[in-house]
Amino acid sequence: MTTDLLSSRISSRTARVAVIGLGYVGLPLAVALARAGFPVVGVDVDKKKVAALNAGRSYIGDVSDEELRPHVASGRLRATTNYDALREADAIFICVPTPYDAQRAPDLSFVRAAAEGIRPRLRSGQLVVLQSTTYPGTTEEVVQPILEASGLRAGVDFYLAFSPERIDPGNKQWSAYNTPKVVGGVDPESTRLACDLLGQMGAPVHPVSSPRAAEMTKLLENIFRSVNIALVNELALLAERMGIDFWEVIEAAKTKPFGFMPFYPGAGVGGHCLAPGEYITIRGENGCEILPIQSCFERVSGRSEIHGVILAQPSSHLEILSFNPQTGETCFRPLRYISARRYEGAMVEVLTADGRRLKVTDGHPMLVWDKEEICIRRADALKAGDDLLVAKGLPVKGEWPGFIDLVTALPPTSRPGIRVTPREGHFGDYWASLQPHLQRWLEYPRDVFRYNSMPLDTYLVLEQEGAMPFSHDEILLCTGRGSSFQRVPGVIPLDEDFARMIGYYLSEGCITEDSSLRVRFTFNTAEQETIQDLESILERLGIRFSIYKDRQWNALHVKVSSRLFALLLRDVLRCGTNSRNMQIPAILMSAPPHIQIALLSGLLRGDGDVHHIQETRTYTRKGRSCQHYINTATVGYFSASPVLFQQVILLLQAHGFLPTFKKNKPQLRIYGEQQLARLCPLFADTKRQKLEAYASGRRKRMPVTQSEDHGFFATVKVREVNPAPPVDMVYSVEVDDFHTFVTSYGIVVHNCIPVDPYYLSWKAREYDFYTKFIELAAEVNQAMPYHAVALVAEALSQDGLPLKGARVLVLGVAFKPDVDDPRNSPAERVIELLLARGAEVRYHDPYIPRFTVGGDVFYRPNCTLDSVPLTDEELASADCVVIVTGHRSVDYARVVQKARRVVDCCNATRGTPPDRRVVRLGAPFPR
Repeated sequence: MTTDLLSSRISSRTARVAVIGLGYVGLPLAVALARAGFPVVGVDVDKKKVAALNAGRSYIGDVSDEELRPHVASGRLRATTNYDALREADAIFICVPTPYDAQRAPDLSFVRAAAEGIRPRLRSGQLVVLQSTTYPGTTEEVVQPILEASGLRAGVDFYLAFSPERIDPGNKQWSAYNTPKVVGGVDPESTRLACDLLGQMGAPVHPVSSPRAAEMTKLLENIFRSVNIALVNELALLAERMGIDFWEVIEAAKTKPFGFMPFYPGAGVGGHCLAPGEYITIRGENGCEILPIQSCFERVSGRSEIHGVILAQPSSHLEILSFNPQTGETCFRPLRYISARRYEGAMVEVLTADGRRLKVTDGHPMLVWDKEEICIRRADALKAGDDLLVAKGLPVKGEWPGFIDLVTALPPTSRPGIRVTPREGHFGDYWASLQPHLQRWLEYPRDVFRYNSMPLDTYLVLEQEGAMPFSHDEILLCTGRGSSFQRVPGVIPLDEDFARMIGYYLSEGCITEDSSLRVRFTFNTAEQETIQDLESILERLGIRFSIYKDRQWNALHVKVSSRLFALLLRDVLRCGTNSRNMQIPAILMSAPPHIQIALLSGLLRGDGDVHHIQETRTYTRKGRSCQHYINTATVGYFSASPVLFQQVILLLQAHGFLPTFKKNKPQLRIYGEQQLARLCPLFADTKRQKLEAYASGRRKRMPVTQSEDHGFFATVKVREVNPAPPVDMVYSVEVDDFHTFVTSYGIVVHNCIPVDPYYLSWKAREYDFYTKFIELAAEVNQAMPYHAVALVAEALSQDGLPLKGARVLVLGVAFKPDVDDPRNSPAERVIELLLARGAEVRYHDPYIPRFTVGGDVFYRPNCTLDSVPLTDEELASADCVVIVTGHRSVDYARVVQKARRVVDCCNATRGTPPDRRVVRLGAPFPR
């Protein structure tokens, strides 16, 4: 397509536009372009988003269903997960998230993935516009080289530009239709075409000289607001001490018609989080997984960035392993949010007496068992001897399939070369019904009846047409020919034998790939019972294998040269391929208890060990010869895979086993008479014989001393809390109901408390430049919640009341006035601190009917609060009313009239008569 043709299509609004990433930036842009008359296709990896949009349902607050539906109904706007839709596009917008990675660099993996998706579909004459917030240089240093790998040149064969998104959630005045756009292209034609296209939506467009200039513009806008808010926050604190009403000062300064822009002080936010490598347990549609919190964050799409906090909202079906402090039971609860932020504060490592360790920010809220009650302490306030809670349960969903349908589970890319044959019977028995269909799909349809097999793709087509007489559980999948011929059932039962085989693979298996895929299990030759068990399982599945002995290492190898079997383990179950990346399949982590026990049996027979000492020792005491009978045993387990090690810990504890841990090695130990007795049936060969010998020679009980069992949970004692090396990123979660979650080693902690640090320019570090001013701004703003609570305490003291036990009513918990979004609201940290000081907190917000806070103590069964009606009785019964977010629909004159005390953090009471009962942040304290 020539430049003139693309210009013509843009001006006539017939250019086909694609938008990659349908989040809070991409969806409003797609709707705005469709409203302007362009045919638009949205591309997103989230199937649920795509389905919702194609049904005319919006999941973004700034786009209503009514606004979306006409464009979907007319066909002007559609969504897909297929990148091939980009082939027909004349212009492509990239609107994907750009969070930070663990090195405090912007994580451009989504941008790179989008560019890689465009590259094979890029054609001459297309326009590509990046909109994701990022550092100066991204367009030319990252996106352009990927696209030019296609052989086309930017500015010559295709056009490339950057135009920063300018979305302000909840702002009805400024939207994608009327907010001015900034555009910088790699050459003048790219700039012009991007300006022409964006200008069709009706808003002014401002061209700049380059993508770098446009990228820096976005950073300037973000940092400008952050720094100025910090400035007025600090001046407000100074004004209080000087007896000056800072709100009056701002109003006066606003009268200057030039050189000043008003910003307003507020309560701010703050909080504490986990290090990137700590583990969480999540449950989705495919089962239960344990993974580092950083990895979980990276999986979740639908992100937004607010002042440097990258907030990801998982799909509604994602749950996290939580803990009910009232019953002591573990449970799964919806994972509302997971976020990441840069962090430069103190980190601590908590070590327990039994060898568990956890790395968190110094103020992270930890659950402690104290005098038969659960309380919360800062991580840096823990002392040796404090009891931490350890989860002992892994709830299983009632619905469990009990089988794997390999026919549908195999990735489409792996289907070539796979054939289908009936378990019993012959395709020839259905000649009349199959022949007409086969003639349409196969060049030699008679071969199906001659060899009684057909390609898997053909089978699936015939099944879709309703012509296939054999169901998935009535067929075998086949690969190879001659000596390499292999058959695998189309449907594989997930029984105890299969689970035990997976345990053998995770401990002793690997996958190698050369011309094909091969699975190998390696055992010591003495493990005859285990080897025979594996052989019988493979035989029952109809899987051929070979055995050979390595005399040098006294090892016996069981080799399965089956591509299908390897695909099942690697791609369908995602077990891993070697000792360092092995992990239990999500579906087996969610299996019923008897299946989990069989899985543990395979794991322990493989990588487990049994150490047994049974002897009589002679020693001399006070001149007399004495004998001491020793009979001790421990079971150990080691794994080179960090994820698998955490999975085994969780499974063992879910079945009542409480291990101890080596200090600097991923190895656990289990001892104690009762625990070893229950473990004995899981072993085989000499390992089992050692445990049986221990049991038969036992004369006295061997107690477990490193932990204490409380039924549904256990407690372990803190050994020490030490300073830990700093990390660049920390991660937090928000959990429904109980605001707790289970992390590494099964330790139960409280919700991480979100914090709102400010976006810093990573790119500056390339130039050996440290942004001290921006860092200082973040520090000032993070201190504001503490000052707001201090004002409440001082106001109450004027009435002779302590903050502990006071009844406090918070007005407004949305993150800004007149919106229904509570994320990153300063109210959360204010309420956290009030609860920590022992106050009884209620809130009212006309836009937020329910609000969840973490809380530093369990002052009530849970910390999900419901908005209360703003009645005269509610106002009068409160010892203090705290206004955090000033919604315009609230009658603040009535609030002042009816309330005993008011602390106004946002100057919502301006215009009301002076009253000694009203304390305003940034104004002199009334005396």
